[in-house]
Amino acid sequence: MSSEFEIIVSDRAKKTLKGLSKQDQLRIKHAISKLSKYPPDLKIVKLKGGQGELRLRVGNWRVLFEYAFKENHVRILDIGHRREIYR
Repeated sequence: MSSEFEIIVSDRAKKTLKGLSKQDQLRIKHAISKLSKYPPDLKIVKLKGGQGELRLRVGNWRVLFEYAFKENHVRILDIGHRREIYR
């Protein structure tokens, strides 16, 4: 059984996404849109030491997010390059 989730993107993630090339923007937006279905058809990794944050890899970019099951939405917390996102 799959569920539909509303996608909520943080201001920080929106700002990062806006500064990327159109090609990267499209790839990341497409990957994020797949998160609305649970469980998603993507390889997702739970971050160590976090509070339930998950990571989605899109080429050299990483999307950090979390599912809020009670509110029925997925929060996109941050988007960043693989070298810088975990700092």
